[in-house]
Amino acid sequence: MDLREVEIKRIEKISELLLKAARAVPSEKQHWKPMPTGKSAHEILAHLGMANYFFAALLQGTAPAQMSEPKTYDEAIKLFERSKAELIQTIRSVDPARFNEKRTMPWGEERSMKDLITSPMPHMAYHWGQVAYLQTLWGDQENRF
Repeated sequence: MDLREVEIKRIEKISELLLKAARAVPSEKQHWKPMPTGKSAHEILAHLGMANYFFAALLQGTAPAQMSEPKTYDEAIKLFERSKAELIQTIRSVDPARFNEKRTMPWGEERSMKDLITSPMPHMAYHWGQVAYLQTLWGDQENRF
């Protein structure tokens, strides 16, 4: 199995865990924040959906599209699911001969295609942890993995 398929499997697994946690968020807690500067589960999901499209665009060598944040929690979940599918399709399409090719990030840093392929899963895992932590703050102690 090559790097692309390994990363796709990891993305699929973390997405499954994230969506399981996200779907367990009660409707009255979807926009709840522990403090004004914190992020709600809705904002985290919206960020992940937009970030997946961002990673896909970088891999494709195109400018990331400007997106507006989804208005509802259900829209945020759907955005995440669509963007995950686009990201997986994009990763699968990268020719391994291009793994060492460099891409310039919008902030000027150069990263290899291999690095861009392996970056989305840890990013998703980080934010899955945030959703899981929010759940503990409102008293939900159920283990969902």
